[in-house]
Amino acid sequence: MKRNAAAGRDKSRGKRGAAGQKRARDKVFEVAADLFYRQGVRAVGVDTIVKHADVAKISLYRSFASKDDLIVAYLADRNEKFWRQWDETFARHRDDPRAELRAIMRYLAKRTTQEGYRGCPFINYCAEFPDTSHPGRRVAEANKREWRRRLVAIAEALGVPRPKQLADSLLLLVEGAYAISQTLGGPQGPGHAIVWAAEALVDAQLGKQSS
Repeated sequence: MKRNAAAGRDKSRGKRGAAGQKRARDKVFEVAADLFYRQGVRAVGVDTIVKHADVAKISLYRSFASKDDLIVAYLADRNEKFWRQWDETFARHRDDPRAELRAIMRYLAKRTTQEGYRGCPFINYCAEFPDTSHPGRRVAEANKREWRRRLVAIAEALGVPRPKQLADSLLLLVEGAYAISQTLGGPQGPGHAIVWAAEALVDAQLGKQSS
């Protein structure tokens, strides 16, 4: 009976320890993700993360073997959340590719012209880490490849004569909106023009004239 009681206590302590480790991991991750996006990945060190998270450094390394692992986790999380939000937001337009594209561009116009917007996290990361062998690059590149794939699908659904050309042109608009948000951003910036520009590209392939 004593052995059973001791085993029960050990099991309870184990559960509490695992829960505490998960809370520490979540805290470290949330703080790191916020600081990476707002201040830059290179600018934020491990000491800064654990200080803001109010945890011991060992708590970080129990969950992430290195800062690079934390960076990859941050990028993967941003990528997964972005596409989940895309699916939730634009799913209602899937039977109307023109409406879907318009909704996407309106969303980007609003998002990229908000005060305090810090740009695309994948572009920001690649600017800080030009080395293509860095483990975070595969996540960043996967995000852009998925952008391209989805835009090709929309262009094909629109029935334009050169869907891949249109998709690449639209992707350049998207990347331009992300980039200019960091120099001429805010509500008065040119980012709103992405809606008109996308319509003009589609109309050009369909042989129409944008108003």
